[in-house]
Parts: sequence; C-alpha cells; structure tokens
Amino acid sequence: MKAVLLAAGKGARMWPFTAYKPKGMIPVANKPILEHAIAALVENNVREIVMVVGYQPERIMSYFEDGKKFGARMDYVSQMKQLGTAHALWEARSRIDNRFVVLNGSNVVNAQAVADLVHQDEAPAVLITESETPTKYGEVIERNGYLERIVEKPTEPVSHLINTGMYLLDKSFFEVGEPLIREGKYDIPSILQHLATQERVKVVRTAGKWADALYPWDLLKLNASALADIGEGKAGRIEKDVHFQGKVLVGDGTTIRSGTYINGPAIIAEGCEIGPQVVINPSTSIGKNVRIGPFTEVKDSILMDDVSIGSGSVVANSVIGKGSNLGTRFTSLSGAASVEVEGEWHRVETVGSLIGDDVVMAGGVVVEPGTIVGAKCNVGAMVRLRGNVPNGSTVV
Repeated sequence: MKAVLLAAGKGARMWPFTAYKPKGMIPVANKPILEHAIAALVENNVREIVMVVGYQPERIMSYFEDGKKFGARMDYVSQMKQLGTAHALWEARSRIDNRFVVLNGSNVVNAQAVADLVHQDEAPAVLITESETPTKYGEVIERNGYLERIVEKPTEPVSHLINTGMYLLDKSFFEVGEPLIREGKYDIPSILQHLATQERVKVVRTAGKWADALYPWDLLKLNASALADIGEGKAGRIEKDVHFQGKVLVGDGTTIRSGTYINGPAIIAEGCEIGPQVVINPSTSIGKNVRIGPFTEVKDSILMDDVSIGSGSVVANSVIGKGSNLGTRFTSLSGAASVEVEGEWHRVETVGSLIGDDVVMAGGVVVEPGTIVGAKCNVGAMVRLRGNVPNGSTVV
C-alpha cells in the first residue's frame, strides 16, 4: 500500500514559525511534524510515500531526500497552487495504486492510529476521533458505522466525533471527484460526502494518538503528546549533582552542568550546553546547539535549534524559534491571553511567548502572555512586549 502525505500548504495561521519553513517542518519533540507521520507509516510497513509539496518544497525535499534514512521510499509531487486537499490529491493521482492511505502532514499521529485505518478491509474510509473542541474541525455524523455527513466547523457540537483528515481511499475517489474538482470543490470532505451518496464510506474510530496544530500555541500540545512516548538515554557530559526525574533523553556532545535539575518527559538534542543550576520541567524539547545560562527555568516549551537563553531567565509555555538569542533575565510570562491570528481573536487559557526565528533580545526583556514576535526582530534592553510584533521589527 502507498501513502500520500499532504504537505503543500504554508500554514499562514502558524506565523511566525512558517515564515521560512512549511508547517510540516516545524519541530515537535525535536523532529519535524512530518517525520512523526512517516515513522507511524513505516511502523505499519507502509513504506512507499508520495509527498505533495508546494510552499518552500526544498525545505522538505532536502531533509527527507529519497526517504532511505527514514526506512521509506519517497516520491514528490508539486501542487503549484494550494487550492485544497482534494486538489493536492488530484495532483498525485498518477503515482497512486488502487488503494492508498492519506495523511495530513500537519498532524502528529502514532502507529496505532495508522494501523486502525490501514488494517481494516473496507475502502473508502475516514478515520475519526473524539474531540473536546469539535467546532474547530469537521464534525462527523455517522450511522451504523458509515458516513452520513461531515459538518465543517459546526456552531454547536452534535457528536464530538471529528474528521482527522486521514483516509483510506481507492480509485473511486478520483472517478467521483474529477467533475467536482473541475467545478471548484477542492476539499476531500466534500468529495467524500458526494461519494457517500453512491457507495458506503466506512467510519473508523481510532484508539491511537492524533494531535493537530491549527495555531502557534497548539505546538505545545503536539510537543507534550509526542514527548509522552519518548524513551530514556543520557549521552554527552553530565557533571556531578545533576538530578533527573522521569523520562529524559540527552544527545551526544551535550554538557549538563552541576546543580541542574531535569524533570521529564524532556528531550535535549546534540551539542547543547545547559547550566549550571538550571531547572528544566516537563514537556520541554530543546533542539541542537542550544545554550541555556545559569539560574534559568524552562518548562512546557519548545526551544528550536541554535537558541541561546541568558542567565536568570524564565521560559514557560513558549515556543522559541531557531537561532534566537534571548539576553539575561529574559522573562516569558505565562497565563490566559487573547491572541490575534489572521485578523481573528482567540482566547487561550495558558500560553507564554511565541517567538520566531533569529530574534535578538537584549537583557531584561519581559514578554506578556500570548505575545507573538515575528522572525528577525531586534528588541532592546528592559523592553516589555505585548501583542504581535511584525517580522523584522526593531523595538527599543
């Protein structure tokens, strides 16, 4: 069986982390989101993968190449205009056999979720899961295990069962979908609903893991979900009086200095320098070549590669982009906030700072909860930030 991974979109709502990379290349648990999906497919012996790319395709293709180092065989198809998921699938139709599985490249899934879909007999089929926030997704109405309809972003939840964007399809999808796509219906759910009027579309409820990121703060949820499955291992140089609790992974060439306390689940990649006297609390991912100065606390956060954080800092419920350099006594306040994304306001119960790539901050900067700082910003000393700061801004 082949798989199609849909990874063409920019993910504009994920700004600033998609300023220089596709959404699927944002790291959670120190791996691109796409890599989690590929690992789940390979574990189910689905090794022939067609990746539909569009926005900054070279970022994806140069990382995964032919797929060999991930245990897969990768093929790539370009979607020049990101019109929708069905259109993306249509662009890949010449590379697909009779039965194939479709995954959304912006979801973190585990092998169980993929197994629930690919190891059942009927196609077409849609994978569903229960959600506490069904109004953000397509809610599935089913009868006797088969699709009746999909209600996109319902105003009031009916079933709390949502479409995961994972499908088991066959050539009938293209036979039914071609005239609809030519009419401008570019999304898979619309074609599936039409298909359900002509044949049965199986609804498969998963017991596996499925997590989605619609907005930047959702990355923290994905990260915590992925870290729940990590193993343990401690490489590098660990000085005396370093204390570990829970599952912690430490990469080669990393130095963790005396007096540091790490409470997992947490992952620290290669080439980092941590401490002394640093506290790292659960659900934290630290990328390659990160520097964290003394007397700093980090919790429930993602620090991407090449980040530097000065001494005496506090980072909580935050995402810090690649190459950012935060000065001494940096403070990311955490709490409830109203955050503006793409002209819409969202109430987020717990969030810290969302800081893009290559941001430089001088000492003593305080960032209010829910603040989004664009890529390549320069922030002066003792500044207090709130709201959204555009890419390339200088704040003094």
